[in-house]
Amino acid sequence: PWAFLGKGLLGTLASSAMAAVIALLLGLVLLLGRLSPVRLVRWPSIALIEFLRGTPTLLLIYVCFLVLPSVGLKLSTYWMLTLPIGLSTAAVVAEVYRAGVLAVPRGQTDAARSLGMSEAQVFFLIVFPQALRYIVPALVAQLVIVVKDTTFGYVVTDGELMQNAKVLIANYQSLVPVYLVVAAIYCLVNYAFLRAS
Repeated sequence: PWAFLGKGLLGTLASSAMAAVIALLLGLVLLLGRLSPVRLVRWPSIALIEFLRGTPTLLLIYVCFLVLPSVGLKLSTYWMLTLPIGLSTAAVVAEVYRAGVLAVPRGQTDAARSLGMSEAQVFFLIVFPQALRYIVPALVAQLVIVVKDTTFGYVVTDGELMQNAKVLIANYQSLVPVYLVVAAIYCLVNYAFLRAS
C-alpha cells in the first residue's frame, strides 16, 4: 500500500512541476501584456488576469472535465488537473511579477535608457532580474499552493497522492493512518520547497 502512495506522490510532483512551469511562463506573458503601452494588448491581458484570479481553480477543473469534452476537446486526466492549476496560478504569478517590477527603483530604468538600451533590453537585462530578487518568497509561496491544489485530482480521478490515498482507505478501511501519512508527506514536500528558497 505504501508503494501505491509513493506512486501517487510522483503523480502529485509531476502535476505540480508542470503547473509551475505553465504558471511561471504564462505569468510572464501576462505581465508583459499588462505592462504593454498598446491598449489592445494591455486591456485583454488585464481582463484575463482578473478572470483567472477570480475564478476558483476547482471550477476551471470542472470546465476541463465536463465542458471541453462536450465540444469535442478531450484531455487526459493529467491535463484536466494540471492545466487549470497552471492557468489559475499564472494570473497570481503575473501580479507577483508586477509587484516586483514596480519595486525596482525608477533610476535603474532611466540609467539603462540613457545608455541606449531598448525597452526589451531594459526590462529583461535590468528590471526583471532585480524584480525576481524581491519576489522569490512570494513565488515559493505560490508553488506551495500549486502542490496543495493538486489535491483536486479526485475530481478527475487523476492518480495523485490524495486520490491514491482515497483508494487505499476504501480498500483497507484505514482512514486515520493513511491521512496522517499523507498529511506528513505534504508537509515535508512543502517544507522542502520553502527551504529551497
